[in-house]
Amino acid sequence: MEATQEHISVGCNRLTQALAWGADGLAAFGAHHSVALYYPMDSARTGVRATLQGHTNRVNCVAFLNRGHELSQKNVAIVSGSADKTARVWKKTVGAGEKDKWVCSAVLEGHTGSVVTIGAVRARSFQEDKDLFATGSGDGTIKVWERTEVDAVTDKVECVQTIQVGKKYAQSIAISYLPNTSVPVMAVGSTDNRISIYVMQSKQFDKVLSLQGHDNWVRSLDFATFTKDSTNDDTRQQQKDTDGKNTSHHHTLQDGDLLLASGSQDKYIRIWRISAVADAPEQVTAEDATAQAGSEAALTQDMLKSLEEMSKSGTQLSTKAHIIDVAMDTPTAQSKRFSVIFEALLLGHDDWVYTVNWQPATLQNGVYHQPMCLLSASTDKSMMIWRPDESTGVWVNNTQVGEVGGNTIGFYGGIFGPDGQWIMAYGYNGAFHIWKNEGNEIGDKWVPQVPASGHYASVQDLTWDPTQSYLVSVSLDQTARLYSPWKHTDSITGTPISTWHEIARPQIHGYDAQCIAFTDKWTFVSGSDEKVLRVFDAPQTFVRSLAQLSGDDTILAEESSRPVGANLPALGLSNKAVFENDIASMVEAQESEEYLSQQAFVSTGATPTSLIETMNQPPFEEHLLQHTLWPEVEKLFGHGYELMCVDGSHDHRWIASACKAHTPDQAGVRLFDAKTWKQTPNPLVSHTLTVTKVKFSHDDRFLLSISRDRLWSLFERVEDPQAADPYKLVASNKAHARILWDCSWSHDDTMFATGSRDKTVKIWKSASETREAGAPWSAIATIKLTDAVTAVEFAPPLPGKDGEHVLAVGLEDGRVFLFKCSAAQPETWVPLGEISRELTHVGTVNGLSWRVTKGTSPHWQLASCGVDHSVRLFNIILK
Repeated sequence: MEATQEHISVGCNRLTQALAWGADGLAAFGAHHSVALYYPMDSARTGVRATLQGHTNRVNCVAFLNRGHELSQKNVAIVSGSADKTARVWKKTVGAGEKDKWVCSAVLEGHTGSVVTIGAVRARSFQEDKDLFATGSGDGTIKVWERTEVDAVTDKVECVQTIQVGKKYAQSIAISYLPNTSVPVMAVGSTDNRISIYVMQSKQFDKVLSLQGHDNWVRSLDFATFTKDSTNDDTRQQQKDTDGKNTSHHHTLQDGDLLLASGSQDKYIRIWRISAVADAPEQVTAEDATAQAGSEAALTQDMLKSLEEMSKSGTQLSTKAHIIDVAMDTPTAQSKRFSVIFEALLLGHDDWVYTVNWQPATLQNGVYHQPMCLLSASTDKSMMIWRPDESTGVWVNNTQVGEVGGNTIGFYGGIFGPDGQWIMAYGYNGAFHIWKNEGNEIGDKWVPQVPASGHYASVQDLTWDPTQSYLVSVSLDQTARLYSPWKHTDSITGTPISTWHEIARPQIHGYDAQCIAFTDKWTFVSGSDEKVLRVFDAPQTFVRSLAQLSGDDTILAEESSRPVGANLPALGLSNKAVFENDIASMVEAQESEEYLSQQAFVSTGATPTSLIETMNQPPFEEHLLQHTLWPEVEKLFGHGYELMCVDGSHDHRWIASACKAHTPDQAGVRLFDAKTWKQTPNPLVSHTLTVTKVKFSHDDRFLLSISRDRLWSLFERVEDPQAADPYKLVASNKAHARILWDCSWSHDDTMFATGSRDKTVKIWKSASETREAGAPWSAIATIKLTDAVTAVEFAPPLPGKDGEHVLAVGLEDGRVFLFKCSAAQPETWVPLGEISRELTHVGTVNGLSWRVTKGTSPHWQLASCGVDHSVRLFNIILK
């Protein structure tokens, strides 16, 4: 058996430092307990490439370690910090013969609390033999580490210092080198609203300063080394000679000065400057350095106004230069003096600033150049790009991007791409937002790009549509997400390719979604942590968009009778269908003043143009949130507790469902008529505790249910059209020693499988070849596994291979195994192998679903979902 990865869909953890973007274009982000690897600038839009497994709790922070000189810097490793109280170092193996083969080269232990922040060195040039970085934890300590490579798969990482900060917990750490030296300097932003400056002396960091100014937690810090702008030096000198003034924003900055940007929950961004003091140490005082730093700086009217406003609010701006003396590690042991001064205050965000990030260095006229360009991300749903004004030197926001609408609370982080022409943000719902600068010398033009996306909570269930054209998953993040292949051409090579993307979000709910099943090609029913089943029908917009993206125009014949789209009214919980005649009224209302007043209170309303728009590429997050809903056509009542499972018959006639139960009268399976949406008079009674799964056989003759009471029950269809109940109980068996989690029918309905917490899968077959009524069903085979079985699924037959059965088994530890038997010997099951551990889930596998691909060379694809927030798709080929 050969199993290869086709697609991974997973969202980013909701933490401010969960994303890092490396110099080679690789982005790493925390995804549940894993570190996901993703190339945002990939012209093929492949999405997440891999997930690095090892942590046993949520990944909180990620950072790249760099080595090299100026623009030749390379990523040598990834460091991730987790709530499991450890940090891990990951590096790509050399000569492994596999693409992007990453291994955990070291596990950093010592913290007694969650690791919440990582600081890696950011500088113009690095030492080549060692990597210095620091980790901050909820245990009130900062640990400083040195990494040296041992071989291709292991590293030696030594803790060289532990700094006790007590209850002033570190929220952000940044490390660089003092101007024109190799002495490391570390800035730590804390919950005491201050920035602590540490300088390494005698191979130990000593605290030398505590910078005040922010009024709330300092959530982000970033260093950059200033370089002179070589293109405009002559122009500025000429202008200075003419005007008698230096109007360059560089007038107080010297080449090599260190700039520190800090972002805080007080909504402000501050820039601090660390400079070498030119005079001899004994001749310079703090007052002299302050005067020197500000002698040429003229306050503008805007800055004066800002100072007045801040003084009224009680906030103080100090322009005092702090002096620090640093002993140089030289034969003469000479000391140097540096000044640290507040350089600029950036006002513009309306809510907490979570991240600040300097634009990476570029090449300017063949010379290394650090642009004076800063990116900030905030919970006000915006990212801003700041640059100093050429004439006044005042930092201004000249670009603002963000999201509009939707029930989101802004961005948790934003970061520049390695070339400075891409920016990426992520928010509360784990979604990425990517922009590319397609501007020119006149100005920037930031254009949205197709991002990766995924759930940000445990994915509970998934299923293919009846034609196996697209996949739908439901999650505890209260959404249903729909995935389909997008046939397009590579934007660089022009090669035709097909990549998987989330193309619709049919349901956005107020309850955690638990289960889903299709009743026909375009209709599905979902159950959540409520007592109601909800039925959704595909709109015209979706059918047209699916045809456009997948290249299958045959489905367009079925679009005419459908509603145009769906809209979620203000204060509403149900997606309302919008038809053709509603569009005209929406256009009229849009032009009225009444419409404008209404829209002030509607955050997720679809517009007339969005409802009729056919997508020619996968939608962005804002579009998914607001314009890809499916109309809710029915609610099915009857259950008394939260829904657990649902399934639809293959003839599109019946819906079976069950809810949580503590007593036998609550543990019935309820049937609904998919034509009238009415419930049958009596539930199917057999179990005494919660029914965990219901499955119709492919011919709909049988309905199988399994339960916490360790029983499976089999109900047979009643052929009498006058019968009140369409199914009757014909068999029941105490199948396992522990709770049953999943069951599945073989493609020919001759057998079914049950999976249990007792670490076994049992295969059941009727004593009668024709499965006559009354014939007993018995276990003909038992497959023993190493962990609790949480998902089982029989594969559909491949063309010309009806005589064999293939079974996929998912375990509680995330592994997936495949087994095979022939139709002639159903009691003999042969293991086909395990899907590579690095490709499967971290944690429980909640669902499995097969399909056979279409085309000239059909093969199996297996979709899986799990508690690790991911939906994974594998290509399965039997050798």
